[in-house]
Amino acid sequence: MARKVKAEDLYGLRFVSDPQVSPDGRTAAAVVTSVVRGEGDAPPRYRSRVHLFPLPERATPGRAGKDGWPRPSGGGVEFTRSEHRDTAPRFSPDGRHLAFLSVRAEKEPAQLYVMPLDGGEPRRLTDHAAGVQEFCWLPSGAELCYLSRGEEKDDRAEKGLPLRVRRMRYRGDGQGYYPPSPPDLYAVGLAGEPRLVRRLTERAFGLVVGPGPDGPVYLVRPADEAAEAEFRADAVAVDPRTGEERVVAAGLSGVASVSPAPDGRTVAVMAAHKEDVISHTGVFLFDLEDPAGGPEARRLVSGDVDVSPAEASDSRHGAYPNRPAWTSLPTGEPALVVNAHTEGVTGLALLGLDGSLQRLQAGPEPRAVTAFASLGGGAAVFVAESPTHPGELWYRDARGAETRLSGLNDDWRAGLRLHAPEGPFDANGHGVRYWVIRPQRPREDRAAVLEVHGGPHTAYGAGFFLEFQLLASRGYAVVYGNPRGSSGLGHDFAANVLGDYGGDDAGDVLDIATAALRTLGAEDAPLHLTGGSYGGFMTNWLVGVTDRFRSAVSQRSISNWTSMYGTSDIGPRFVEREIGGTPWADLETLWRQSPLRNAANVRTPLLLVHSEEDWRCPIEQAEQFYSALKRLGQAEVELLRFPGEGHELSRSGRPDRRVMRLEAIVGWFEGHP
Repeated sequence: MARKVKAEDLYGLRFVSDPQVSPDGRTAAAVVTSVVRGEGDAPPRYRSRVHLFPLPERATPGRAGKDGWPRPSGGGVEFTRSEHRDTAPRFSPDGRHLAFLSVRAEKEPAQLYVMPLDGGEPRRLTDHAAGVQEFCWLPSGAELCYLSRGEEKDDRAEKGLPLRVRRMRYRGDGQGYYPPSPPDLYAVGLAGEPRLVRRLTERAFGLVVGPGPDGPVYLVRPADEAAEAEFRADAVAVDPRTGEERVVAAGLSGVASVSPAPDGRTVAVMAAHKEDVISHTGVFLFDLEDPAGGPEARRLVSGDVDVSPAEASDSRHGAYPNRPAWTSLPTGEPALVVNAHTEGVTGLALLGLDGSLQRLQAGPEPRAVTAFASLGGGAAVFVAESPTHPGELWYRDARGAETRLSGLNDDWRAGLRLHAPEGPFDANGHGVRYWVIRPQRPREDRAAVLEVHGGPHTAYGAGFFLEFQLLASRGYAVVYGNPRGSSGLGHDFAANVLGDYGGDDAGDVLDIATAALRTLGAEDAPLHLTGGSYGGFMTNWLVGVTDRFRSAVSQRSISNWTSMYGTSDIGPRFVEREIGGTPWADLETLWRQSPLRNAANVRTPLLLVHSEEDWRCPIEQAEQFYSALKRLGQAEVELLRFPGEGHELSRSGRPDRRVMRLEAIVGWFEGHP
């Protein structure tokens, strides 16, 4: 018999990520991550292994269950057996080997390994003190390229040495302080002992292999410190034989990937539509026959389409590649497979070089595609999830038929009472949509919780949230929606919030609350509020301008844009573009949009949840708001600090701390009926 969801059910979830396809199209590889319970005093941790999934010649949908999802064709087989982390599976061009990154012991860096597909032991190819960051096969299959800082071990903290800072961006959330120098590009051969390692170029940031036997390796890197601070980067082609470099796309904002065409003449680059909202991503084409690259660039998709997955979830772990893949239309014309986010739906689509967009979604709705690997001709392997299904691996053939390959979480789901949302509904006539989850056993007071997503340029949709399911199991109706500033409804909708945080967006959130309670038939029911990052900002803002909420939980929040500017890892660029000023030139602009200015108005009981190593929204933001409310003494306030965690606590933090966070949120609401 199914039971209510508990916070500890996080331990039973399995996460599938980073799908890849063999050159012959017969096998898929993916990373499967599970939670390992600690023994004795050891805390629970994550373990990642590579699984292989055979692909059928033709997809067969199979018999669907009550929720519309077909039964899986199989669960795949474990290919690697590390007790820690095996990630980034990549097939060799001839399909005979699989390379991957492996961490064989805690606190050791990842190294590059290769293993025959027909069995045998993995061979370690690298032994750098700094480990390996990214890698790819060269088309010959005899060598791999990878990024590493080589023997440069960043031991400044261990030695107690001071950090001499010279760059604007010198640290990153979840990454720590950046090393003195960026990684270099290396090549390593499969044959020979010792294996030949060549350094090809310096200052490489991200890479992807190019087409053809002599194709270049493409790097993504900023031209200089100023470009790095502005999140602008170049796409650089590197000859793997000589190390010769050539810039093919210069100065684009928010560069996410590079996809060279099979003919070697064109490169597709994912980058921001406009510099004001760099997370709203489009596709640009660059003609490699033009030495400068830029003059021949053209944007393929309109600002109404975002080709980067933006639907939020708290139940993913690992890498989710989303690089456009070259294919052909039935007419023979070249095209790209992309993951398009429009109208709150994320799914595969064919993007013609004339800008036409054809959705390929065929499976059960609602569903969000979070990563994919293309087989060509519209066929693909992809990861998809829904509000009642954590992510699973799927196969789509060229005819459009789909097979679910994995059932990693089917047993987990079978034992739980899960709640499907209703919606989307229109909130106020401005394109703002919302959903409601009705608990099967509502609380006596019919209380509801309003959730506000982060970003703000992300979106709610078909993502799976353990948090939502936990709240519904405790009897709370769950309300969530996409105010102006969210992704999925075009550039202008996302840009509406710029320079006016707490304006139309705050009005939209309150409209969502009003409309949702009406939908629930509970206009007078108690309403609680929570959100993280931008959602934490909005929580802090709303409790300062209205007493509508019974209680609130503000997570990894922002309270003061004037101090956010110099303390966040993205502070200068984000504050200048999103809020519209600097502390020395536009102090009033920053202060006008800061929740701290309204602290004297707060009467709502507020729990502030923050990680001590959050460098995206530094903990001083919560500390300021907590101290102000405590000093004013007009509202109940507590600060819950998580040591050893960053901005991603809710998504990839240590499992037991994620459980503690969930229980703290529900406990706060239950303590303020």
